[in-house]
Amino acid sequence: MREIADFGLRIADLGKSKCAWFVASIFCSLLAVGGRAQDGLRVDVNLVNVFLTVQDARGQFVTGLTANDFRVYEDGVEQKIAVFEKEDAVESAIGLLVDNSGSMVDILPMTKAGILTFARTFQRFEELFVMAFGTNVRLLHDVRGSLSRLERELDGLKPRGTTVLYDALLEAMRKVGESEHVRKALIVFADGNDNGSLAGHRDASLEAQRSGVLLYFIAIGSPVHIDKNTIESLASLSGGRVVYLNKTDPVPPAMETIRAELAKQYYVGYYAPRKPGFHQIRVEIPARDVRIRAKTGYFGS
Repeated sequence: MREIADFGLRIADLGKSKCAWFVASIFCSLLAVGGRAQDGLRVDVNLVNVFLTVQDARGQFVTGLTANDFRVYEDGVEQKIAVFEKEDAVESAIGLLVDNSGSMVDILPMTKAGILTFARTFQRFEELFVMAFGTNVRLLHDVRGSLSRLERELDGLKPRGTTVLYDALLEAMRKVGESEHVRKALIVFADGNDNGSLAGHRDASLEAQRSGVLLYFIAIGSPVHIDKNTIESLASLSGGRVVYLNKTDPVPPAMETIRAELAKQYYVGYYAPRKPGFHQIRVEIPARDVRIRAKTGYFGS
C-alpha cells in the first residue's frame, strides 16, 4: 500500500500540465475501481481529495505552504499525504445556480446582472455553466454555449413559481461533477428556502460529501427571509462558505471574492481503504495561528 501511495505522489509531481493530471487521474481511477495486482494482492483504495483555504488572524490568505506543513486525519487517524498542489495550480470547474422563483422578484435583476458581469470576465468561460430553478430546474448555459445565448436566456428569465432548491442542488452538483477538472465548485444564488423539492436536505448533504463539490452560497436580502441554517450547513460540510449581501450591495465583487478564494486553495490528497459509511476529515497546521476551511468528511462506498 505504501508503494502505491508513493507511486501516486511521483505521478502528481511530474508537473502541473494537463497531461500529468490526466495520467494521475487514470491511475487514481484504476485504484478506485479496485483490481488484482500481479502478486495477487487486491488493490482497493480511494484517493480522497481535500481542497482547503488557510487564513491568518487578520483574515489574510496564507500562501507558500508545503505538504510538510499540513497534518490530515481521517476518523482521528493521521494520513500520509500522497498528492499536494499549491494555490492556483489546479484548474476549476464552476457552475452557477440561480433561484428564479416568485420570491426572487426584487432580487433576480441584480443577480442576473452580476452573473453576466462574471461570465464576461471569467477567463475560462467555456468551462462555465449556468442553471436556474423555480418550479423546475433548467440549463441556461452549457460549457460549450456562447455568451450571446446566455445573455438572451438571462434576459428572458422571470421570477415565477415555487422553489425546488434541493432538486436543483442535486442536478447542478451532478452536472459540475461531469468535469475532468479536479476542483469543482458551485455558486448558488438562493436564500435556503425550499417548498417543492422531491429531495431533501439530507439528500443534498450526501451528494455534496459524495461528489466533493465546493458549495458557495450568495444570499441576498433581509436576514429574516434567509434560512441560514440550511445554506451554512451545506456550505460548511463541503468546504465552501456563505456570502450575505444587502439588496443595495453589488453582486460582482462577491463573485470575484469566491473566484479569488478558489485560486488560493491548496489541494491535498491521500489514499484510504475503501469502506462504507461517513468518515470525518480534519486538517491541522501545527504551531500556527491560522484558520483552515475544508470539507468535514466524505461518504465511502
